[in-house]
Amino acid sequence: MRYVFASVTAAVLSLLLSCGMCEVASAQEIPFRMPEAPVDAKSIEDYREAIDAIVWVMVKRFELPVPRGNVEVHVTRESFEQGLVKHLKIAPALARSIAEFGKAAVGDYTLLINAPAMADLTWPQRIETLAHELTHNVQLTLANRPGLARPQWLIEGFAEWLAFNITDALGLDDLSNARVRLTDKVREVRQKQDLPRLLDVVTFADWASTRKRYGFDATYSLSFLITDFLIKRHSLSAVTTYFQQFQHSQNHTANFRAAFGEDVDTFDRAVHTHLEQLLSGAVPSNFSWSGRAATGIARACACGIVASAHVVMARRST
Repeated sequence: MRYVFASVTAAVLSLLLSCGMCEVASAQEIPFRMPEAPVDAKSIEDYREAIDAIVWVMVKRFELPVPRGNVEVHVTRESFEQGLVKHLKIAPALARSIAEFGKAAVGDYTLLINAPAMADLTWPQRIETLAHELTHNVQLTLANRPGLARPQWLIEGFAEWLAFNITDALGLDDLSNARVRLTDKVREVRQKQDLPRLLDVVTFADWASTRKRYGFDATYSLSFLITDFLIKRHSLSAVTTYFQQFQHSQNHTANFRAAFGEDVDTFDRAVHTHLEQLLSGAVPSNFSWSGRAATGIARACACGIVASAHVVMARRST
């Protein structure tokens, strides 16, 4: 009997390790850190190198802080589901639905990677996606809080803007070409339908419904163009200041005014005029702004939150 009990106990322990504790067994944890040297992005073959390459550019090129928290690389969809429930505080049924298509998510300073869903992407594509999601971690780090009040258009727009600037800095894409591509995509959308007024899209629920109704390019690509204009109109440091304002206030309109020196309505009118000119071809897609410099960087810089702002979903989920 003692032998049988021992065998059963061993079997139970084995089952717990392989199934019940699969979140631990099938998730690789990678802490954010400041790498000692830049990484050759074209030779990247694992997530540790990819994260280091992105963080190096964020800190050295754009003078942003090292993101707080860590990365969890989930090697199974089931493990990713468990991570969503734990860090994003969502119901298991919703986590299961998200895990079917979501490539990554950010919650509570943790970047969750759904490795099976990312497997069909090349490493340059993964790096672009990771740079977008890591920007959300930086936003939370600047705000010194695990969640942000909206507006969602700027949360996502800045993540898009920085992702394309990072892939440009790493030699994986050309920013000028990327801007032209995105402008062309938004122009194609406008030829078929009206564009949404993204500055009116505040909550994550509104963003998700707008994304579903108008499509990817009318939300994410458009948010890039709006944020690109915002940074040229003001500066990258002003965007940094905007997110830092959330340390003291969750009033996003007041924070916008404090950081950029104009209210949202004034900017809305300006960006509406700019987009009309840009999409009609009156302004070149790779236009340069003649106002204040965007940052102290040597080269010209064209450089999800659901419920209580716990989740930022990967935008390239489809």
